[in-house]
Amino acid sequence: MHCEKCDATAIISTNNGTFCKEHFIKNFERLTLYTIEKYALIRKGDTIGVANSGGKDSLSLLYIISKYFRDTNKIVSITIDEGIEGYRNKTIETMKHFCAEWGVQYRIYSYKEYSGMSMDKITRVRKGIPCSICGVFRRQLLNSAAKENRVDKLATAHNMDDEAESVIMNLFQNDFEKLIRLGPTSGLRTDDGFVSRIKPFIFINEKETAMFAFVKGINALHTPCPYSGFGFRGVIAKGLRELETTTTGAKRNIVNRMLELKAGHATIANSEFLHCSICGAPSSGTVCGACAMKRELANKA
Repeated sequence: MHCEKCDATAIISTNNGTFCKEHFIKNFERLTLYTIEKYALIRKGDTIGVANSGGKDSLSLLYIISKYFRDTNKIVSITIDEGIEGYRNKTIETMKHFCAEWGVQYRIYSYKEYSGMSMDKITRVRKGIPCSICGVFRRQLLNSAAKENRVDKLATAHNMDDEAESVIMNLFQNDFEKLIRLGPTSGLRTDDGFVSRIKPFIFINEKETAMFAFVKGINALHTPCPYSGFGFRGVIAKGLRELETTTTGAKRNIVNRMLELKAGHATIANSEFLHCSICGAPSSGTVCGACAMKRELANKA
């Protein structure tokens, strides 16, 4: 198998092309920058926060944003430490190494400081699927960390696989409003309490981010979170992987259809947010999900 740009041996073949190492790197970075430009994800002078777990996707994103925007934008890496022994502590060390190498300042925020418990302890005292509480805390902490650091845009490394999974999950749960909040820029409504989130990797699949990290020498941990198998997303991800093997391009088609739906319903969510009576964050009710869970955990401590 040869590269479509030259006669060299290809190292990868996906919907985005068949490339040798040199042309794969060029195409990966080109597609990321094209997405940023097309959807105006980053503007000159923006302070860019990068949600950085220390994994392959987020480190690849931090590398590209640092490489192309460090001269025009302030960049800060934001890491959420859930408190998962043997997993997150390892990726945090990797994150620190690459932030030092690329000259990027980093900030770390932990579940233990936020809620009084690590994720490992939460799973011991609270029944149910770990992802249900982890996702709520992560979103809240990322947003509050972004505001604390005066971030204009919070970049996450969600790739095409992640986005397709989110689309299907929201369809199964009959949550159309959440579905059309997806896309390169998350959400339809704005609020001073929210920091805008951007997804420069939305048209790049997980196979490509793994390859990019490998060829660029980003030796990140590639194993999934030990609690991820308990969640609904894991079930959907497995089904989509199987579907992609028989229907090539299924994930891309799912994402593109979602973007069409979002464009056609841009005014569906114009109502104002409520604000949490405890922390003041934007909320669908008088108490946000994070504060409700913190209160629940306090009763179990």
